[in-house]
Amino acid sequence: MTTMAAGCKVLLAPPKDPDVPASATMVTVARKYGVSPFRQLREMFALRRGPGRIALAEYYANGLYDPELTMERKREYVGRIGSWEINVDLSPEKLTETRAFLRDKVMYCALLERLGLPTTETRAVAVADRSFGSIPALRTPAELRDFLASEARFPLFGKPCVGAASVGSVLLRGIDGDQLEIGNGRRAGLDAFCREIFEDYPEGFILQSALCLHDDLARVIGEGAVGTLRIVTVRDEQWPRPLYTVWKIPSPSAMSDNFWQSGSMVAQVGNDGRVGRCRRGTGLDGHWVEEHPVTGLRFDAVRIPHWDRAMRVAAEAHALFPEFGIIGWDMAITPDGPVIIEANDNPFHVLWQLANGRGIRNGDFMPVFEAAAARSRQILDGKVAKFRERQRARGRRA
Repeated sequence: MTTMAAGCKVLLAPPKDPDVPASATMVTVARKYGVSPFRQLREMFALRRGPGRIALAEYYANGLYDPELTMERKREYVGRIGSWEINVDLSPEKLTETRAFLRDKVMYCALLERLGLPTTETRAVAVADRSFGSIPALRTPAELRDFLASEARFPLFGKPCVGAASVGSVLLRGIDGDQLEIGNGRRAGLDAFCREIFEDYPEGFILQSALCLHDDLARVIGEGAVGTLRIVTVRDEQWPRPLYTVWKIPSPSAMSDNFWQSGSMVAQVGNDGRVGRCRRGTGLDGHWVEEHPVTGLRFDAVRIPHWDRAMRVAAEAHALFPEFGIIGWDMAITPDGPVIIEANDNPFHVLWQLANGRGIRNGDFMPVFEAAAARSRQILDGKVAKFRERQRARGRRA
């Protein structure tokens, strides 16, 4: 175990925004795939203007330079903005005014727990200016230090109260004197860690009991960070239902399972819970893997435990907020069953694309998206009509 140098950040930093592709990438694609730089540029700009809104770097990350893909198939892909636009169509902002609550990791988990849905246990929140009832609120770095040194039950998983993509997340395995044992095998100064929390995350930092992965899954991916399912649900005419699932498999050295971290993987999961092929890396560095790089066990031999229950929990949790047309759930499968870690009002459909080698705007999913978006517009129009009728009634009474 190594000790982090003074001044180094403990918490997971955000990924860098993708840059404009280097000319070397363009040359490599031309040599390896026989696609001229001119054709690459022509396709990149066409796809950026298309419905998928694919940025130049995303063209390479998704492997859209592959000449075996027709332009029709390439147009089925989305980038970050195109993914967001799908979600906004299904969950219009004027209809989903509870969005801020859904994003509040403390309050949302408390709601799930109160209503009997399985979720993570919050042990404390480091925040200067909020209260959370019976959940301890640690107001200063000194209070956070005292909690970690004398009251905490390790292991703990910490993350910002507001944020996404696992930015700021950390797995805390224990404490030894004035040193914290971090999940990636490193040590960090306790005082420096506490100062970093309050300096970098003034909106709050949540500390939760770390989860254990079900033995059937831990046997395949190892005992490191928990690899969660991303279950995306859509609202049908009357009730939410699961649309697709992928398994986010962390790099052996990572503290969380977000795919942008080097060495992380994402695997297909069928509607029956069977795991399919798995993708590691993106673009020219990406490749399909059949076995976990450390354990050597095959992914396609796995069926997700507690599968049917996980699907029911996701649908029931979505039904708490039926105004949303689409929600993405990060769910851990523990020995006792599925546990909701958090809800994502803007699920990142690129994960499904990477795991399946296919664009999300395909003939299977687009009718589902369009039907859910139409239903959302119908609900919103109904609410607007009722509001206007109340206004007219008040005017007549006046």
